[in-house]
Amino acid sequence: MSFKYEVTTQKAQPAASIRTRTSVSKLPEVIKESYESIAKHLQQIGAVCSGAPFAIYYNMDINDLDVEMGFPVSSSIKEKGTIKNSAIPLGKVVCFSHVGPYSELEKTYGHAMNWMKENNFEGNGMVCEIYPNDPAVTPPDELITEIKFYLKN
Repeated sequence: MSFKYEVTTQKAQPAASIRTRTSVSKLPEVIKESYESIAKHLQQIGAVCSGAPFAIYYNMDINDLDVEMGFPVSSSIKEKGTIKNSAIPLGKVVCFSHVGPYSELEKTYGHAMNWMKENNFEGNGMVCEIYPNDPAVTPPDELITEIKFYLKN
C-alpha cells in the first residue's frame, strides 16, 4: 500500500462541537447523533458551516475514547447544552488520505503509524479526521477520510 502524505501546519479553525467519551463500538452512533444535534442547532440559529465535519481524538483508548465531533464555523456560535464553541487546533501535522469504507480505517491507521515511525515522525497523541463527503450519498468505496496526526513540537 502506498501513501499520499503531506507535512503541513493545521491552521486553527473555529468550530461548533460536542466533546465526549465513548467506546469504539459505540462511536458510529455517537458521531451520528452528535452531528445531527449540532447541524440542527446551527440551522436553528442561522449559523453556516465553513467546512467538512470532523472528529478529533485526544487519545486512542478503544474502551474510553476522548473524542470531539463538530463542524467548522466562521465565527462563535450561541452555545446550547453540550454544543460548545471550540476550534480545530493549530499545529504541525502529517496528513494521510483514506479512500474506502470507514470500517477499514484501522488498516490505514496501522500503515500510517508504521510509516511515521519509519520516517521519524512522532505524534503527540491527537488525531483529527475530516470527512469531505457524505456517507448518506457516497458509496462506501468512495468515502474519503483525511487523517491528520498532530506532531510533537
